[in-house]
Amino acid sequence: MYPAIIIDDEKDQCDHLVELIGKKFLQIGLSAVCNSVDEGMNAIRSLRPQLVFLDVVIPPKTGFDLLKSLDKIDFEIIFTTSYGEYAVHAFKVSAVDYLLKPFGENELRAAIEKFEQRIALKNSAIHLETLLQNIYCNTSEKIKIALPTMHGFVFVEVGNIIRCESDNVYTTFYFSDKSKIIVSKSISDCEDLLRAYNFFRTHSSHLINMRFVKEYIKGDGGYVKMADGSTADVSRRKKDDFISSLHKF
Repeated sequence: MYPAIIIDDEKDQCDHLVELIGKKFLQIGLSAVCNSVDEGMNAIRSLRPQLVFLDVVIPPKTGFDLLKSLDKIDFEIIFTTSYGEYAVHAFKVSAVDYLLKPFGENELRAAIEKFEQRIALKNSAIHLETLLQNIYCNTSEKIKIALPTMHGFVFVEVGNIIRCESDNVYTTFYFSDKSKIIVSKSISDCEDLLRAYNFFRTHSSHLINMRFVKEYIKGDGGYVKMADGSTADVSRRKKDDFISSLHKF
């Protein structure tokens, strides 16, 4: 789901757009509807959307005033307005598309498809850049992977990941600097990604970096203590393989 906000002072148009998205475009996750430039700026800074539906004229200011006030524009824009003469100016700030009010489902669908194509191209470029960096990396601990988050991608070094813990379709990555990142990947996907770098799946919910194992406590399956003080269960089914991996490591 792509996080998005609407910035528009016309209530009827906001309601129309919210209804269309809610019924037809479930991949767009609306986080806020803002009715002024100042409210919109606060929402952008706090919610960090990937997509902003931005009205051009929002008295006493404009959508362009909002964009000029931001340090960086790290989201895509679909302009919405009743005034066709703003189109050229809109595309000078690299908008995804321009919707002339009143617009319908077909116009909105075309704009959202352009947005999704743009995001896909960005993602491809990110993965290619990561690949090129890793080709010239001389140690596996410095290998970088791109983790997908709600707002885009975060690049992390594999050697800094202590463990991963699953919560249904989400997985939390824990790092040696005490930080953590939640990604929308299953732990099975993470296992496939990290298996080659001395990570072991000890349990249906736990994937650990063997470099950071501090102690193994025996039991039915037992559990491990990690270098950061955290613990991870070892399932009975995984116990023998895990102990073998400890000896190899």
